Amino acid sequence: MNRCPNCAAELIPGAKFCHRCGDRVVEKTKQCPACHEANPLASVFCHHCGHHFDHRRQTPPAFEPRYHLDFDPDLLTEQIKSLFFRSLRGRVEEEYDPDLYSAYVERFYQSKFREVYAVRSGQIAQDVLSRWERFGTEGLPDIDRYIERSFDGLLDYFTIQFCPDLSQVLLPSAILKYEHATPAKTDLWQMIQDYLDFEHEDETLYFNFISMPGELISNACKNYLTAQGKEKVYFICDLSIKGTCKEGFAMTDKGLYWRAPFSKGRCVLYADLRTLEKGKDWLTINGHFFTTNPSLNLKLYKLLKKLRSWETHAIPT
Repeated sequence: MNRCPNCAAELIPGAKFCHRCGDRVVEKTKQCPACHEANPLASVFCHHCGHHFDHRRQTPPAFEPRYHLDFDPDLLTEQIKSLFFRSLRGRVEEEYDPDLYSAYVERFYQSKFREVYAVRSGQIAQDVLSRWERFGTEGLPDIDRYIERSFDGLLDYFTIQFCPDLSQVLLPSAILKYEHATPAKTDLWQMIQDYLDFEHEDETLYFNFISMPGELISNACKNYLTAQGKEKVYFICDLSIKGTCKEGFAMTDKGLYWRAPFSKGRCVLYADLRTLEKGKDWLTINGHFFTTNPSLNLKLYKLLKKLRSWETHAIPT
């Protein structure tokens, strides 16, 4: 029985790649002295932790990259491909069902996305190598950000366009156009609408506050919507059982306001977004519990991740 040296899955006879983790199948491996994972015999670096087998490290003490690379032009594209599958596993575990990771990998090889990625991985490798040759170790933070942005865009495209049947939440394809979005050139309200895709949500939402009953506005303001006078309120989502608006969430041009059941009102400004975590049926935003329905949870999570990723928080109104 032949098993993958990376994830120990039983390999299909003659397979060139592992159907579970996507790693290239090799007959013989060598163990990394740093992380003890198996690597192809010809590896100059560890595909898992980035350790150089000749004991050289490209990483300066001041910065520890998320994506460890050996900047050998002959190896870089294969490294990018390997790192992509690691990111795919992370995305599936974070946003979808971890038990379906093998199905996502299988879909990768069966779909046309495989051809798209074959081209894109080469482009990413060329761009990374260009940055490395120009800036050396000083360019590592920029290289890390570039790879992360590129992978995020590719993973969104793959999961939305090629895996709708595997995902429990159907994400709107409109969010794909924000891969390279920046605050100065983005209409925040339009982006919120595109991400949250209100038309496919069953929650009670209010956009016109003139026609919204005054009692409901008052309840929202007393319980969680503590926006300042100059803030523009985009919407209020009522999550209360009796439709009183005492529980729910709202978004403005400056931040997110909400009140979960049996909790007090919370507010996190976009400029202050620090930690975001997604549980099975909830989010934690800067350590505070948030929940609505599974669909809105995921879409809001992705929206807040995009806002947090912007280097500048000068969000246009």
